[in-house]
Formats: sequence, structure tokens, C-alpha cells
Amino acid sequence: MVSRASTLVAPDGPCPLPEGWLLHVHPQGWVYFSNPSLRIVTDQDIRLPAIYELLQAQASRLNTVGEGSEIYLQVTKELSGPSDHGVFIIEVDHAHCIASYNSKDLEDWETLQKDPRALNRRQRLYWNYLSNHPSHTPLPTSAVSEAQNALLWYLTDNLISAQRSVVPFSKQECEDLGRVLKDVSDPSYSSSTAKTVFVAWFLREVCSYRDSQQWATRTLKESEALRKLKTSSSTTVHRPPPLLPVLNLIIRVFFFGIPLIYLSHVKTSSEFRGRFSNVKQNWEHYIERLVREYAHILLIATVLLSATVGILSISDILQPSKTAAILSALASLGSIIVAVVAIWLHQASTRATDSFTYMYRAQSGILGYHGHAILLSLPPVLLVWAVITFTVSILAYAMQDVRTTSQWSAWLVFSVFFVILFLVFAALYSFSGLWSFQRRTSWTSWIHWSRSIRRPAPVKPVYQPSLPKNISDIVEMV
Repeated sequence: MVSRASTLVAPDGPCPLPEGWLLHVHPQGWVYFSNPSLRIVTDQDIRLPAIYELLQAQASRLNTVGEGSEIYLQVTKELSGPSDHGVFIIEVDHAHCIASYNSKDLEDWETLQKDPRALNRRQRLYWNYLSNHPSHTPLPTSAVSEAQNALLWYLTDNLISAQRSVVPFSKQECEDLGRVLKDVSDPSYSSSTAKTVFVAWFLREVCSYRDSQQWATRTLKESEALRKLKTSSSTTVHRPPPLLPVLNLIIRVFFFGIPLIYLSHVKTSSEFRGRFSNVKQNWEHYIERLVREYAHILLIATVLLSATVGILSISDILQPSKTAAILSALASLGSIIVAVVAIWLHQASTRATDSFTYMYRAQSGILGYHGHAILLSLPPVLLVWAVITFTVSILAYAMQDVRTTSQWSAWLVFSVFFVILFLVFAALYSFSGLWSFQRRTSWTSWIHWSRSIRRPAPVKPVYQPSLPKNISDIVEMV
């Protein structure tokens, strides 16, 4: 045995190791081999004579590397021969934590430091190599501090940018990673191969993220402009449906504007900001909100349906009141049926991949998001119509007493009704402008509404970045 627990000397048995070679075991269980004198590492099983001869033949033709460096060598038997075809080589520099397929890329360290992006790619290849071959060499002394420094920035960006953060780890993941890095800093883990794998994996992800963000290539102003463009919801342009004026008229008159609320929910849930993990979070929030709203609607519609059935059971009810009560019962049943089906379908699709298909189908329909919002609003809209027809039924039943001796009771009912109707409209009007800083008169509100019916708001041309802005764009790219 040697110093690291997962490195073994040549075993005695039917397949002994050639002289000078060591067998190493990765924490996940696979083995690889190294020759300290030749400074060569390979994943091929050199205990097989044919493989060993191929490697030895290629190793004799390689240039000698310096102290602190080694060569990762793979040879393909079918393509091996006098040329270099079938030979895969990576030169690794443990002193500077870099690796390259071309040895000339590692010769001038000072020149490489002047190109941060190229240096980052060499480092990514090194950490990827070390995460797969951790047992024959110790972890570089600066690795843990580099990992902690990168993790601290990720946590800071999560706190500053919240859900708009684009760093590869969420706030909870950063906290978990921080605890592990703190634990492995203990001297008792100095010879742990699992520590080497963990730190190398994390630094490989750091380098991959930096490369995807074109790290160290932009100024502060350019970076802020690009980040704002990527995360701004205003850059997402949804194609309006062809019948938008008609849809607006139907939504505002027959659907009481309720689909506009669901339209806002759908658009917000479809926007892609930051990490893809936020897609699942937004989708779960969207499902939870729909299910909660539909559950409340189910309760109200059920109570209203039982009250409507009670009115229909009255023996002396006349036809106008009966007709309104029947319409109220049908609207309540429609609200209940649609709400139950919607809850069942949405609760059965809670994966992030389901949200891609859902949003893509919703946007690519004939009526687009507007048509989908109308369907989502059917339970509350039908409930509103059920309440209206139920109220008409009550008033029609009260009008039966106008021509009788107890007509004072009918007028009392009408008086109370108009008072309640005034209070309801006053409350609705107040609530409609409660969350708006701009105060409008009834005349300006009518003008604004009529203009929105006649034509949709113009879409300003904006620069579209290369990254997708919503889930449907991602599906189209795939």
C-alpha cells in the first residue's frame, strides 16, 4: 500500500500489474493505472498484454514532461500504428492546475495568464481530469480556497438577484455546498480522494459557468446591459392572436375581465429568468395557485347549487323565477365540472418538463395565451353568472308579491337589493384601482377601454438575445 488509501501496488494473481505501474480505485469504484516514472496515466487495462504493448509503444515516442506534470494516454487498438492515429493525449500540469490536448498551450504560463478565457478552459479540462483520476495525486493546495471564493460569489449573487440570478447553484444549494467545503477543510480530510473528487467537480462547474458567460471578456457597462436584456420580461414578445379585438370584447363584457388575471399568471409562469431550476419553482407555484383558487370556487359553487335547488323546490314559484334558477343551477354545475377536471389535470403534471409542453401548447394555439386564459377563467366566470341568475331568480320570486296585499315586502326586498347593488359596484370600482398609482375618471377609463378593444397595444421592436426568454422558445429550439 502507498500513502493514498485507494492506490494499490501490483496484486498477486492471474492478472498481475506490469512492473512500475500502479492501480488506483476511484471512490465510485472504477480503476485506472499510472506509471510514476514515465508520468503516464491511463484508463485502459494494462493487465491485458495486448493493451500494455500498445501503451508501451506509444509511451516510448512521447516527449518527457517536467516535474509536477503528467500525460493522460489512451490508445485505440484498431487505429494504432506507426502514425499518431488512434492516440488520445492530454498533458496535465498540476503545478498551475491546467491541462490541454496540445502541449504547446502549456509552455508559456505568463502568456496564458494574459488570456483569462483560454486559461479558464485549460483549468476546466484540468478539473474534469482530476475529478475522474483523483487517487494518484493530492489535491492542489489552492483548490479549496478557490472553491470557497467562487461559492461566496454565487451566494452573494443569489441574495442580490434573487430569482433573476443566473449562477449555477441556488441559495439553498450554495449553503449546502458551503457546509461541505467547510468540513473538508479539516486536516483529517487531507488524503481523502472523495474530497478531491468533490472539489474538482465543483471547480469544473465553476469553469463551465464562466465559459458559458464569456467570462473576462466584457466591461461593466456591457455586462450590465446584457444581463438586463436577458432577465427583463419586457423583451419577451408574444404574438397576438388574429381575433384579438373580438377576444378583448368577449373578455371584458361576457367574462367580466377575469381572463386578464389568468393571462397575467400564464405569461409570468412562462418567462424564463435565471436558472432552469426556477422553471420548476414557477410551475409549482402556478399549479398551487390554480388548485387553491379552483378549490375555493368549488366550495362556493356547491353551496350556491344547493341554494338554487332549494328555490326550485318551492311549490308556488312562477316560470320567470324558475327559469332563472335553472340557469343558475346549470352555471353552477358547469363551474364545478370544469374546476374539478382542471384540478385533476393540473395536479397530475407537476414536473418541469410538463411545463414546457403546457406553455408551448398554450401559446401555439389558434387564440394563443388569450384563448387559454379564457378556458382557465371558466370556473369563476360561470360562478359569477350563476350568482347573477340566482339573484334574478330571487328578485323574480319577490315580484310575485307586488300585486298581493303584502306588496310592501316586495318593495322592501327591492330597496335592500339596490342598496346592496350600489355597495357592490362601489367596492368593485374601489378594488379595481386600488393597486394602480394612476387615478382615472370614469370617462378616461371608458376611452382607454374602448381603445384597447379597437386595437392592441403596439409592440416596440427590441433586440432579441440569443438565449430563450420563455418556455415555448426553448421547446421550439429543441
